[in-house]
Amino acid sequence: MPEISRSAIRDWITTIATGEFHYTKVLGLQNKLSSADDTKLRKIIYEFCHGPNPICESVGRNDGYYIPIDNHAEELDWQSVEARRDSGLILPFDLRKYVFIYPDTTIVVAGSKSSGKTGFLYRTVVLNMTSTNVVLLTNLEGGLSMLKDRFDAMDIDIPIPAPFKVKFVTEHFHQYIKDRNTLYVIDYIDAPDGSDFYMIGAQVKKIDQKLQGLDSNAVIGLQKPAGRDTAFGGEQTLKAPTLYIAMDNSKLKIVDAKVPADKKLHPKNMAWTFLYEDEGTRFINIVPYYGE
Repeated sequence: MPEISRSAIRDWITTIATGEFHYTKVLGLQNKLSSADDTKLRKIIYEFCHGPNPICESVGRNDGYYIPIDNHAEELDWQSVEARRDSGLILPFDLRKYVFIYPDTTIVVAGSKSSGKTGFLYRTVVLNMTSTNVVLLTNLEGGLSMLKDRFDAMDIDIPIPAPFKVKFVTEHFHQYIKDRNTLYVIDYIDAPDGSDFYMIGAQVKKIDQKLQGLDSNAVIGLQKPAGRDTAFGGEQTLKAPTLYIAMDNSKLKIVDAKVPADKKLHPKNMAWTFLYEDEGTRFINIVPYYGE
C-alpha cells in the first residue's frame, strides 16, 4: 500500500488531482484503508484545507469530496494573439487536411494492442523533426533495440545524430513539458494497476495545462480495449484533446476533432483502413472506410 505521508498526499493533490476527488482516491488507496489509516488520511487532508496556505477545499455537496486549489491565474492578453494561428504540426495519414491544430493543444492516439499506435507516434516524431524541436518521451516497451529498429525501418532518412531527443519516462509526463516551440510525443501513458483508470484522464489534462503559453503541442499515446473508441479512462480522456484518434487492427478513426480544417466538412467519425510493415512505422494501402 502506498505510504500515507503528508508529502506523498501533498504531491498527489498538487500534481495528479484534477477536478473533484474523493479522499479515498488519494494515492489509489480506496478499498485498502484500515480504520486507523482512514482517520489519518482524513485528518491530513483536513489540515491541507484549513492551513495557512491551503492546497484543496471541500466541495461541500458530498462528504469526503475535495477539489485542488489553483489561485495563480494571471490575466491574459487575448486580443494580441494572432487569429487562427496554426501549430504547423504534421500528422500521418494526411490528417491535417481535415483537422486544424492550434499551438498549446494535445492530440490523443488511443490504440488497442498491436494496432500501430507506436508506429503512428514514431512517424509523427520523424515527420516533424526538421521543422520544430521534438522530444519523444517513451516507456521503452520492447527495449531500446526495438526502438532503433523501428526508426531504422522507416522510409524517411534520419540524420546522425538524430534531430530529436528521446527520453526514458514512465510516469508524471507533465513534469517534462516545459520548453517553448516543442512537440512532445508520449509513448505511452500506461493503464494503472487496479481500477484507477480515471487517473489517465487526469494525466492528459495535466499535460494539456502545462502546454499553455509555450506554443508547443503534445501527441499522447493511450491504450484502449479492442473495438472501443475511447481509451482506458473512458470519457475523461476525451475532455482535453483537440484531436482524438482511435486505432484498431488495420483501422484508424477520428473520434473527435474540436476544429475542422474546412468548416463545411467536420471530420468526426472519418475512418481509414491501412496496412503497415512489420516494424509498424510505415503505413500503406490507406483507404477511406465508410462502414460502422
